[in-house]
Amino acid sequence: MESSASAEPTNPNAGEGNPSAAAPAATLPNIPTSWPGAFGVYKYSKQAVMLNLGALVIIWVINFVLSGIVEAIFKSAGGFISLLISSLFTAAYVLVYLASVRGQRLAVGDAISQAVSFWLKMIGLLLLVGISLVVSFLLLIVPFFFVLPRLSLAHYFLIDKKMGIMDAYKASWNATQGHVGQVWGIIGATIAMALLMITLIGIPFSIYFLVMYSAAIAILYEFLNKAKPAVAPAPAAPVK
Repeated sequence: MESSASAEPTNPNAGEGNPSAAAPAATLPNIPTSWPGAFGVYKYSKQAVMLNLGALVIIWVINFVLSGIVEAIFKSAGGFISLLISSLFTAAYVLVYLASVRGQRLAVGDAISQAVSFWLKMIGLLLLVGISLVVSFLLLIVPFFFVLPRLSLAHYFLIDKKMGIMDAYKASWNATQGHVGQVWGIIGATIAMALLMITLIGIPFSIYFLVMYSAAIAILYEFLNKAKPAVAPAPAAPVK
């Protein structure tokens, strides 16, 4: 099995002097230098997704099948067990998307094996974010629209920066300050693509666009992180 440590970035100039070795994504940088808008980011997302499309599809299928089997077997408890399983695959998704937006390939086995070390923290983070969203929704609904975009990058900070649950939660909140419109733009574009499913002929187009757009949040994470890098809080100085 190929280790992710040996993954080589896609170099736009890799084909110079050797036309047969031209890189597949030579037309775009991995991350836009200025935010291109919700629909403008589609081409960057597609470029990233195509780099690891097979891995993303396989992880999704495994997650879908296992969750379905668990829910069928355990009935009422199946939902909670399915959440535990999905947390592992959420971590694997994040690892693949991070590799993709950085022009690297990541094998399915490597993504899942690396995800195991983040499994427990991912469960805790997803529960914390879920509780935050439910509470904000119950508070007259309006706060939900402010909280949702502010927590959208938490799982990326958890894995990419190897932060704790609360640190990742806070890092997402801080990083998205002043960028809520960009998050909602991505959500809006996703909804627009999903609406194609209302017609039978639009279903395959909707699925295609949604898959190709699925790296948009990862691109936003990388874009904002380069603009204002986030680091884990330094430990408090010992009291003398």
